Amino acid sequence: MPATWLAKRLRRAKSDLRHGFSPTRLREHGSKLWLGVAKATLALTIFLALSCIDSFALLSPDPTTLSSGFLVIVGAYPGGSTGKCFQAITLGGFGLALGVLVYTILGFLAHAPTAQGFVFAAWVYLAALVRFGGPKYISFYLYGVLFSFNGIHRTITTGEFRRELLLADFIAYAWGIAIALGVNVLVFPTTAEEQLRSLLVTSLQHVATLAHLTCKTFARELDAEESEVRQVLAKSLRSDYLALDAQLDEMKYELAVSKYSLRHFRDMIGAVQALQQALITSSSATDLIDSLDPNGVSSRRLLSRAETARTFADFRHGIDLVIAEIIDVLVGPVAVEKSLETGTHDPEKQATERTDQDGAAQAPAPSVSDADDADELEGNGRLGAALHTTPTPVATQEKMVTVAAKLKREVQQAEQRHRRIREDFVRERSESRRRGGSSPSTSRPATPSLRPVVSPRASISETARGRATTRESDDTVVPGEDAGGQEPVVATKNPELAGPAHEDVVRIFRAAWDAFARSQQDALVSLIKDGSLQVDDVLLIEAGMPSIKEMYADRLPKAWTSSLVAQTQLARLRSRTESVSAPSVASETPTEETACSEALTRSYSLLFGLGQLTEGLYLLHDLATREQPKKLRLYLAHTLADKVHRFFRPKDTLNLQQALAILHGQPYTEPRKPFVHYIVRAERWAWSQRSTYAAKVAMAATVYAVFALAPVLQEQVFLKIGQVSALITVIVAVAPTLGGTLSTWLFQISGTGAGALLGFITLEVFKDTGGYRYNPYGITAIGAIWFAWSSYKFLLHPAKYTQSLLYVVGYGGIVLQEYMHSDLPGVESQYDSPPLRFGYTIASLAISMGISAVFQLFFFRQPARHRLRLQLADTMFRLSAYNSLLQAFVNLVAPADEAPTPKPDALAKVHRELVKREIRIQADILALAPTFQFAKIEPKFQAPFKADSLLRIMRSQQIILDRLREARTAVGLHGFNATIHHDFANVLFPYRLHSQRLSRTLFYLSATSLMCKTQLARDVPSSKPTWSSFEHDALVLSRRLSNLPRGEEELKRPGFLRYWFYLVSLGSVSNELEEMEKYLGDLFGDPDESNPYIS
Repeated sequence: MPATWLAKRLRRAKSDLRHGFSPTRLREHGSKLWLGVAKATLALTIFLALSCIDSFALLSPDPTTLSSGFLVIVGAYPGGSTGKCFQAITLGGFGLALGVLVYTILGFLAHAPTAQGFVFAAWVYLAALVRFGGPKYISFYLYGVLFSFNGIHRTITTGEFRRELLLADFIAYAWGIAIALGVNVLVFPTTAEEQLRSLLVTSLQHVATLAHLTCKTFARELDAEESEVRQVLAKSLRSDYLALDAQLDEMKYELAVSKYSLRHFRDMIGAVQALQQALITSSSATDLIDSLDPNGVSSRRLLSRAETARTFADFRHGIDLVIAEIIDVLVGPVAVEKSLETGTHDPEKQATERTDQDGAAQAPAPSVSDADDADELEGNGRLGAALHTTPTPVATQEKMVTVAAKLKREVQQAEQRHRRIREDFVRERSESRRRGGSSPSTSRPATPSLRPVVSPRASISETARGRATTRESDDTVVPGEDAGGQEPVVATKNPELAGPAHEDVVRIFRAAWDAFARSQQDALVSLIKDGSLQVDDVLLIEAGMPSIKEMYADRLPKAWTSSLVAQTQLARLRSRTESVSAPSVASETPTEETACSEALTRSYSLLFGLGQLTEGLYLLHDLATREQPKKLRLYLAHTLADKVHRFFRPKDTLNLQQALAILHGQPYTEPRKPFVHYIVRAERWAWSQRSTYAAKVAMAATVYAVFALAPVLQEQVFLKIGQVSALITVIVAVAPTLGGTLSTWLFQISGTGAGALLGFITLEVFKDTGGYRYNPYGITAIGAIWFAWSSYKFLLHPAKYTQSLLYVVGYGGIVLQEYMHSDLPGVESQYDSPPLRFGYTIASLAISMGISAVFQLFFFRQPARHRLRLQLADTMFRLSAYNSLLQAFVNLVAPADEAPTPKPDALAKVHRELVKREIRIQADILALAPTFQFAKIEPKFQAPFKADSLLRIMRSQQIILDRLREARTAVGLHGFNATIHHDFANVLFPYRLHSQRLSRTLFYLSATSLMCKTQLARDVPSSKPTWSSFEHDALVLSRRLSNLPRGEEELKRPGFLRYWFYLVSLGSVSNELEEMEKYLGDLFGDPDESNPYIS
């Protein structure tokens, strides 16, 4: 298996070299990539050229240290945005400052090598703890550790601490930072704020396209191509989510002239993410409706009225209007047109940038260039289906652009048709008035479509006012509904011909949504009231539980002939069971109607999701169009100020346990924590993945230091082969997981080997030419080409950071050292020949990889597959805890009895805790992607890697989190209104208790199965009958309520929509938990057989 994987990787590398610079591939990438490549190449070439100039090199007390500047330049990201460069330099500067301090301490400890080893190990441990925090800390890690080790190296070569050598090492790092910063800022700078605006525009375009496709899915107007694009867009929203957060993190470090503050950008990103979540809700609801009602009966009934179809079209057109106005404010109409024109030519790069902005270990989806890559691409696609984070292929991206343009044309054509009808009607009415005051209805028959479109603003506003009159003071507004119900401002004197002015586009859009939601609720209430849902007027909650014989009637033996039991009862029981399950011609229509009723209840989720979309667009429009003056903003200062204010802000006086005790009316006493408790917590933290990773890096670096400090190894190995440059191999190769180390080894071998080999060949080619021992002009020219290739690889595939870094360091180190020792005056000395230096470089690489291999394989071994299973189990336990807390919260805001009003501060504390846990669980789920990728490449001889089953579990966890978040949103902070609370929540409270008990059991079984690698029992409890009865009785109560005098008005209130959304969301959680049982069975095998291992 490892040999197969290595051969596949080698074939992939060969294919990349063959197709990487083909004309077709060159045209696919945009100017942004090539500008970044040019800037990174320019910075590295300038440094190499300056280092070959005698006057520049002799500015340093020790010119041979200048070779370390290559690493500094690559780590500073000169080809990235100014925010990314400033972020790397700021964090790297902190690491360098600490490295200087440790360097000084190690220098003063020159007389005590053992003390040097302990100090260096402690510093590497602390730096590795920081490095574990994410890719953005790589410059801090490399600058600090590599610079500090020079303190040991210098004391070995000189025998004492010399300040001029410390200054020489620091000058090399300083020149690297200065050149990288200068090129990044002075040569066509691109700000992170500009990229963030572009990402916001891309995300909004995805939101608009997916919103239209969701609406077309609901209306049953979707073709095959649009259906494929809808599925891809629903998954790619997670990539937009990650890219926006990463871009905002980079923007915090830059200085820019903008009218938006950091808080405004953060609020806009939060609004866009809310839009994405709303579309995930709506898309999931349409999928459920399609699965329950494949014939589209519910959609036809809900959209059968002409008024509904018109308001639906107005709502879709309003989405385009609002998003277009937001985009115009963010980047301007010219930039939007340009991005749309170039979007088709650059789809792969957009996907790469959207997914890998933070340099995570998740590689983008490659183009399939030969048959050997098909398996890997298929695996990446399955991962994207599970986590929604994998970039889409080029062909699918082109389909997305095509479908988006097609949808925009359709909406514009529909709007033009409505405008022509409206203008014709107004013109005819004016002519009839001039002829004698007759109405259009007297001159020609009226069509059903004319009357609703006579005055859309007036009709929409009147509908909104009608809804407002039916709302009581304790009812929560539906997301997206205009609470005031005011008529939007009309820009012209003729309201029929008035177009959407700039200042009232959003109000018209909200009014259109209000009208559509009203028509949908009218249709739903009508179906509930007239009995079209085929629901018996019997509450199952009042029926007795079935006997044991009835529960297992379908599994009784056919030849059961006991003389003690009457055969007639059993026969009657069986015939009743078979009559229900057997298909027949007479039952075709009721079956279809039953499916329709189940799909109609899921329509409440669709309405709620579209309402959240409306509210999110309103909020985002308000944030984007807010009038603010442009001024110079130092975002880093604002970030630090916010952190200081947060530190001095009054702390929350309530903890979660105290808030729950107050809400339950129980006294709370702070538990006393003995000293042993803190010792146990410290021990757990010491054995955490972060601490064990840092400990392994520190131990490997310590062993590496032994080669420098032990007298025999120092003379025979360290100084002889020049192993000082191989420390980077050790500290990078020791990864948190074994799979990460395997991929890093490949990058290190290819990076260092290829770079050093090219340097060796270049030195031999330009040896004794032009009056130099090694011609600097040829070295610089070849170096520029090589730097362009390495920069291209890194910017195209940020996950290959290590490989690109070693490309540059391997080449620059060998050529610069050879040139300076041979041609620089004052430094000329006997030095290894290029072939010998190349051999020493490969030998030091092998030694460093051997050190990392020992510690990865024999000390705190952490296979990625084992880590993936623990991460899945931990996420499942967190979901279980969140579910229990949400159930407690619901029982508090919607109790069964007349309990006193809960204290608002305690409720707010529990609500904030729920939101915090959602964010933490979402981060845990997204962190599964790189671990899964590393787990695939690990060799496993004991059992196969069941990738499909694991991907299904990961997808189920994401769906469960989405549904639990939706349930929390539906309940809100204050629960339901009085009618829902009294007539629904109280009556159906036993269902709630029973379903909560079952869900806690299912969560616990799934989590413990993952934690212990144990199969689940065959007959685990099922909650599907409970939720089926729950929804049935809720429909029965709804029908009974509709027959009361004010019943219809009660059913049309927003609280009823939120209650149904809550039921559907929690019911989906239970269904997903039962599906996960099947996946766990596939993963761990039959419970009647021995327990197989997966890791």
